[in-house]
Amino acid sequence: MSRGKIIALCLVSFLIAFAQSSPAVDVLEETIEQKYPVDPDATLSISNTDGSIRIYAAATSEISIQAIKKAYTAERLKGIVVDVKATGNSVTINTIFPPRKNTLSDRSGTVDYILIVPQTVRITQLDLVNGEALVEGLRGGSAIAHLTNGWMGGHDCFGDLDLTLENGRLDVAYDWWENRKFSVKASSPRGNLRAILPSDSSVILNATTVEGRVANGLDPRKTSGVIHSLNTVIGADAETVIELKAERGNIRIEKSY
Repeated sequence: MSRGKIIALCLVSFLIAFAQSSPAVDVLEETIEQKYPVDPDATLSISNTDGSIRIYAAATSEISIQAIKKAYTAERLKGIVVDVKATGNSVTINTIFPPRKNTLSDRSGTVDYILIVPQTVRITQLDLVNGEALVEGLRGGSAIAHLTNGWMGGHDCFGDLDLTLENGRLDVAYDWWENRKFSVKASSPRGNLRAILPSDSSVILNATTVEGRVANGLDPRKTSGVIHSLNTVIGADAETVIELKAERGNIRIEKSY
């Protein structure tokens, strides 16, 4: 055996022994639960740095908030603040993280949000830096959302959506179709976009990418070459407008059934 292989094997053995001897670090958690009665068309604003924001619309007259804080130390966990300001027509949620020092000390901390809101709520701001963001079930409501890094989804929302993703993947999906007048705008400078639509949907669909390609799974016809732009009308009496815009990423349109 060569000297290089012997050194490599010794290094691997050392790393395995070190990992086995190192104590596991437990993640500390704290759950906050709050409910606020609101008007049907109340506004909601929520911001977070690391973690997730999942908003589910339902037949309810209140906004229910569950926030799960996680960190490696009690001091760090306590330093994460979920700041809620609520009235009958407005709820604002800000997530405040303690400063992260430029050392090897604890820099952990995430907050995972689960919100139940009225179907007609107006989400004026959903802002997340790293993680996953989802808006589901709006009917007549609206949402403006921005995610820097991660995954974003709009699911079964029959209301106006304005979704922006910097890096990652953005999905707009429908399990069934209700022919309503609303618009969906999804854009990303560097991420990939996907729209998943039922075969019986009625949509005015515009998809454009600068450096990527557009793949239309709703059209059985095969096309040659790279498609950068797609403008089509699907179904009859279409009132819904879906606009997908990417710069460097790809766009896919698929069937949900």
